[in-house]
Amino acid sequence: MIPDFRIKAGTADVTGHIRKNLVSLRLTDKTGMEADQVEIVIADKTGSIALPKRGVTLSVAIGWKDRQLVEKGTFTVDEVGEDGPLDCITILARSADFRTSLKDSREASYNSTTLGAILTTIASRNGLTPAISPTLGDIEVIHLDQTNESDANLVTRLGDDYGAVATIKSGKLIFVPAGSGLTASGQTLPAASIVRKEGDRHSFRATDRDGSQTGIQAKWHDLKSGSTCFALAGKEGSVKTLKRTYPDQAAAQAAADSAWERQKSQSHSFNVTLAIGRPEIAACSPLTLSGWRSEITALSWISDDVAHTLDGSGLTTEIQASERSGEDD
Repeated sequence: MIPDFRIKAGTADVTGHIRKNLVSLRLTDKTGMEADQVEIVIADKTGSIALPKRGVTLSVAIGWKDRQLVEKGTFTVDEVGEDGPLDCITILARSADFRTSLKDSREASYNSTTLGAILTTIASRNGLTPAISPTLGDIEVIHLDQTNESDANLVTRLGDDYGAVATIKSGKLIFVPAGSGLTASGQTLPAASIVRKEGDRHSFRATDRDGSQTGIQAKWHDLKSGSTCFALAGKEGSVKTLKRTYPDQAAAQAAADSAWERQKSQSHSFNVTLAIGRPEIAACSPLTLSGWRSEITALSWISDDVAHTLDGSGLTTEIQASERSGEDD
């Protein structure tokens, strides 16, 4: 199998110019509100290659010859450099979606609305299309303040509070239940099956840092009684209390449930490098593992960050995975 790729700068196909001098191409698909990234290293022993301009938009697809390449998105060049000896040009580009007003601090309040309406407002003012799970979008929000806070940070906070994957892919603001596997359109991804013979290296970790903890609770303020109340996820006993005070019982319960599920899912991690790359695997892909010990294969997994590297050694894929929340109690 021969690795292959296609790169367009704007509408111009520059694959041929890059191919003859390519040292490596590394594409990292990130989870959450972090920009996906592509790094291209080109040999320039004669110094004849002009440095690309920052702000140029690159469309990248990777895969194997004689197969349909997998489109990996659009990136904007924001860093260019040269290192020597061997004189190599390094081009670093990040998801075009993140070069917006998402990181600007704002002041706003949202009252008597829904989570979907808030996220749609945020998507609209940042030129994005909302892709919001109906089960999350219909949640009522009595009051929410955005105080000197960026839209990116607010969306991340809402994702934490409501147990959601909050990310931006291909011009869409995606907000879906954590562990549900998603595509750029917010549709469910089929599980990617990985057998041990595909793996070059792997590591598995099981941790129990909070083994004695029985639950997590969140505070909320009852306006009628003026008292502080608590919403519990898990069981009474050794209970951790979240720092924030939430505006109502529903928001507090959602935050406690989300934190409890997140803590359970973080108790197991699995990393694997595939010697023969799987470019179709992306961040948030559900994974089915076989061939490893039962403690690994018995769990349900979902990919976190995924990196694809194309160089002189071929095309490889590195996957960081965590246990899917809500699978085991």
